[in-house]
Amino acid sequence: MRISKALFLAVPFALMAFLSGSYLVRWLGVIIAGVILVIVLFGLEIQSEYVPRRKRNLISGKSELERLVSVVKRAKKGKMAREIIAEEIREIYALLSDESTQEFFDLKSQPNEALELIYSEGDFYENLKKALEIVEADLNEDRRSA
Repeated sequence: MRISKALFLAVPFALMAFLSGSYLVRWLGVIIAGVILVIVLFGLEIQSEYVPRRKRNLISGKSELERLVSVVKRAKKGKMAREIIAEEIREIYALLSDESTQEFFDLKSQPNEALELIYSEGDFYENLKKALEIVEADLNEDRRSA
């Protein structure tokens, strides 16, 4: 059995509480030993550590690029991952326009050429590459006009 450091610290105060003659010294020993033992017992019972939100992502071990790569790999087979990519492209176009929320919903009902490529049949990686080239061209065109 392993002896805790806090328990080792509480023993002298507990002995002082039982062996000393003065009433005040006894009670001080009992209170100090009690506080130390409460800290030890709660420390043993509560083993969960607080992890701040910004560090939770680091715990998983995946960087943002690795997460994006896994979404693209899943998009080749699954519709949900394609929808995630399409939503990101819609957000890019919404940020480019002045009325961002209206543009986002307009692109959902009437997709542009890049979004149509994402949803089209055929080789997904080729379609994604073409769609990203279209988005890049639109971004460069918007920068020249600004």
